[in-house]
Amino acid sequence: MLLLGGAGFLGQALRRSMRDLVAATTHHGSGQHDQQSLPFDAGITPVNSLIAGLPTKPAVAILLFAKSRIDECAQHPSDTALLNVTRTIHVIDELRDLGIMPVFVSSDAVFDGAKAWNREEDPVRPILTYGRQKLEVERRLTALPPPWLVLRLPKLVAEDCDARCMLTGWVRALEMDREILCATDQYFTPAAVADVARAIEILIAKGAQGLFHLGGAQRLSRRDLLSLVAEEYGRHRPARARIVDCLLKDLKFVEARPHDTSLCSDRVVSVLGAELRRMTTVVKSAVGACVSNGAQEG
Repeated sequence: MLLLGGAGFLGQALRRSMRDLVAATTHHGSGQHDQQSLPFDAGITPVNSLIAGLPTKPAVAILLFAKSRIDECAQHPSDTALLNVTRTIHVIDELRDLGIMPVFVSSDAVFDGAKAWNREEDPVRPILTYGRQKLEVERRLTALPPPWLVLRLPKLVAEDCDARCMLTGWVRALEMDREILCATDQYFTPAAVADVARAIEILIAKGAQGLFHLGGAQRLSRRDLLSLVAEEYGRHRPARARIVDCLLKDLKFVEARPHDTSLCSDRVVSVLGAELRRMTTVVKSAVGACVSNGAQEG
């Protein structure tokens, strides 16, 4: 495997899951990265030169790099599309010319939020700039002959204490005397990042091709998920924060968020032989890890 952009949330989980299967990972810029990670500027650094120094040519490359902040994409559509669309497609073309199978990581943001349990064959009508960018790459790739994989992911969470994770953010907020404003009308199928990494590994190992949804087993509102976190936190200590319910329209975003991007993942379950873990299980681990971490820091 070649992990293009392996320093992020999912990239690190893939590295832990795949271990010796990873031929190389890449990073861009001077941020935190593993010393073994290779510098790579998508669309500028030739993939051929990137893999030239590797002992073996990778069979598969997972494209993880992207400008993924939704508001940033809305505010700077042209700048973000340069990486998210133009340079991503360029890298896909390079990989295919080299005989390396591309695995494109897409998003549930390709849906407009009008219905629940979206399937792979359902119409896609993104209302977010980020979703439109992901869809443009999807359409380019799915028009090509195999081999390729497109994986639509939901909101990913960690089962340990991770500052990048929404669950950790909520635990830290519950510790403070403050209000937590939370939408009751936004639905999704969140999944543990470790489960998604393992699912990707299995799909590749089994030679799966095509488009797959990798959503979690439960369709939850954002408020439902926060309630699970608050309930589990209460098993350890009283929460200091106050949860205030609201609607999506009450929150200030550059672009209106879709109401329901829940994914039906029956297709991937048929390959894996099991659903991804339910949030009730993941939340218990995440809250316990954060509470323990906070006690150690204290």
